[in-house]
Order: sequence, then C-alpha cells, then structure tokens
Amino acid sequence: MNPVAGLDFIMLTLQIFLYFILVVLNVLDGVSTWKVVRPKHLYRERNPVARWIFAKLGLLPGILVAEFLWISTITLVVLLLGSLPVWGYIVLALLFIGIVIFTWIVLNNFKNWRGIRSRELAQKHGSGKENAKHA
Repeated sequence: MNPVAGLDFIMLTLQIFLYFILVVLNVLDGVSTWKVVRPKHLYRERNPVARWIFAKLGLLPGILVAEFLWISTITLVVLLLGSLPVWGYIVLALLFIGIVIFTWIVLNNFKNWRGIRSRELAQKHGSGKENAKHA
C-alpha cells in the first residue's frame, strides 16, 4: 500500500470523525440555546447575530436557521477544502478548534440552564410556601 494513500485515508477518516463531532455539538448548541433563551429571554443570548436572527424569525425557526447555516458552512469547508493537500491539515485544525469552542459553549449553556432551572424551582417552591402561610 502506498504510504501517501494511507495518510490520505487517515486524514479523511479523521476529518469525517471530527466533522460529525462538530455537527453533534452544533445540534446540542441549538438544544441548549433553546433551554436557556425560551420562552422570551432573548437577552440571555450572547451572540448578537444569533439574537438578531431569533428576534426576526422567532426562537425555534431562528435556532433551526442558524444551525442549518452553520452546519452547511462547516460541510462546505470540509467538502471543498478537506481533500486539498495543505488545506486538509488546516481543515483538521479548524474542526478541532470548532470542537473546543462549541464544547465550551454547550457546557456553558447547560450550566446556565441548570442555574435558571434551579432558580425557577426555588421561586415556585418558595411561593408555594408563602401561599400556604396565607391560606
């Protein structure tokens, strides 16, 4: 087997693997954004472009459009540049950087959602105790 062909196969396999990880992270970004921003808390979205899209299209359509555009961009970059000799390495680096960034975003979103949910539950249970005192 040609060593260059073997290296090309490894590069392609790694690109596909990292691509799918990044796509999964983008889907998780959409889910976690929904949890943090719904129902009407657009101010919680830190990305001004995403916040603008959500304000114009509505939250769910905005998330779907934003994720579709981002995943389409990733797909085009991988398909168009991934097979070129030098660009293959650059695509790998970009995919890895994207994974690091989106892992941080998703973890942060879920951490924020957990805090929001805890506050909501505390308020719900707190107001229930007060209502019981006044009854």
